[in-house]
Amino acid sequence: MQASTGNTTWAVFAAAGAMALALAGVRLHAEEKTASGQKLLPVEWADGELAAFKATPKAPQASADQARIDALQIPVLAFGEVPQIVKNVAGPNAKPLKPRSIITDPKQPYWYHLVDTYDGITVTVDADRRINHDVGPGFQIGAANTGAEATLGTKAKPRISIFDNSQEEGMEGLMIEYKLQKFGDIPYTVTIECSTKAKSQCKDLAVITKDQALLRVIAAGKR
Repeated sequence: MQASTGNTTWAVFAAAGAMALALAGVRLHAEEKTASGQKLLPVEWADGELAAFKATPKAPQASADQARIDALQIPVLAFGEVPQIVKNVAGPNAKPLKPRSIITDPKQPYWYHLVDTYDGITVTVDADRRINHDVGPGFQIGAANTGAEATLGTKAKPRISIFDNSQEEGMEGLMIEYKLQKFGDIPYTVTIECSTKAKSQCKDLAVITKDQALLRVIAAGKR
């Protein structure tokens, strides 16, 4: 009976603690893992932005590329229109030089890597729910970069980092990167790579900050 009483007391305390967290606005999530046991960051599936996307009518038959990202178990963000920083570099009528590159792994549908290529500038958006992830040799998400770094940011806005590759032997151009946290604590990384000729136009941090509003949900993710 003593053990039973102890278990009951613990259950009461646990329930009370969960209720206190809920009242404080702290969301509780069941721990999720990949098939191999790797822990996953939780997604706020009830987020208003995701709900609005799901409520929007879709084309009756999705393209093969759309079907690939629809199968991912992570909300997919991408630029819904050409960013102004791209127009500053490639002109007001800038268009991609080729279709958007979509890199995913059907066996690990928890991450993605999208690349939009323009004349003199490339824009990449990637995200990953896996904790301490490793996507294998030959491809690394959020690879470390070197060079002179400048930052802009506040608590309300992501920090923007600039890497001047000209200071590294054999490297050219400019790399700009910032991270957003959306739908809970899912990290989304935007990387902008500029040619040497376009470096001066790419350093407009005010434009880059404003362009963040152009990121749109293009797939809500499968639970």
